[in-house]
Amino acid sequence: MRLVQIVLGFLAVMAFGLAAEEVFVVGLDAAFPPFTWVEQGEYKGFDVEVMRKIAELQGFRVEFRDLPWATIITALAQGKIDIIASGLSVTCERAQVVDYSLPYWEVDQAILVRQDSELNAITAFLGTVVGAQAGTTGYMWLEDNLVAKGVPVELRAYETYDMAVRDLEIGRIAAVLCDTDTALGFVNAGRNVKIVGIVKTGEQYAYAVTKGDPYGLLPRLNEGLRKLYELGIWAELVAKYFPGRAVEPVPLVPNDPCR
Repeated sequence: MRLVQIVLGFLAVMAFGLAAEEVFVVGLDAAFPPFTWVEQGEYKGFDVEVMRKIAELQGFRVEFRDLPWATIITALAQGKIDIIASGLSVTCERAQVVDYSLPYWEVDQAILVRQDSELNAITAFLGTVVGAQAGTTGYMWLEDNLVAKGVPVELRAYETYDMAVRDLEIGRIAAVLCDTDTALGFVNAGRNVKIVGIVKTGEQYAYAVTKGDPYGLLPRLNEGLRKLYELGIWAELVAKYFPGRAVEPVPLVPNDPCR
């Protein structure tokens, strides 16, 4: 009888420990290197490693879920995921429906054309077909600054930037507008593209949680970012995924997205 009680007690403790473990689902775009991608069924990339290390430091566990970028904020609002971590730019519009961590990265927008193209930063957007991933700030910039103002350009939406670049390489579109580090990733990977100009947008990346932060994740994400920087882990990850890039103190000073 005593043995049975001990076994039952042990199982109860184990069950409590399993029930108490915090697991949060991180939504990402698995075709956004070097921040996030999937390889042989395993999620990889800068944001993936950062989230895993923050979870380790803050005492919770993360699981990753690949979602179409155009639906990822809706998925967060509907409770299908708990965090967005995939090169998410801070914008005034998004800030109305999500809560952001402190920012950790800064980018602009780069104009990609084929290697053999004679288009430049101006002619790439005149009388041409330009691609961007649906739901991204690159797509929004093209809509707001070209299409809405009557510039003669056709805007084509893609589910991923890899699909847009593939169409660019085979000549179906003339240019692609995407975040600068993403553009450099395509160039460095040997894709048949080059950067012909930069649109200065001064965007900042941050992690996002459900509006109101119901699970109290923001303080833990922010503290995790600080610890990664203080421990030197941040510098190691920057060197791994962005060789030669300067390491900025993290978290960054937030810009006002509604300015």
